[in-house]
Amino acid sequence: MTDKPRKRRLSAKQKTSTLFHFWHNLQDIKGEAEQMKDGELVLLVGMMELLVEERIALLGGGRAAMLVAADTAHAH
Repeated sequence: MTDKPRKRRLSAKQKTSTLFHFWHNLQDIKGEAEQMKDGELVLLVGMMELLVEERIALLGGGRAAMLVAADTAHAH
């Protein structure tokens, strides 16, 4: 049995960066769901979007939340 190398934990900054990337991908997915006129899919992706925004706000405090809000304003 070999020891697996321990994965380093991501820093809050790395997690926030990853979540921002994920959030932007969700914007694309939501846009495609809207084009397909699939209301249920739009709703579910929107719920994921809110959850990711909440995670970003918790990790990055007010500044990260402001960045998401600014991106949201430009996305619509």
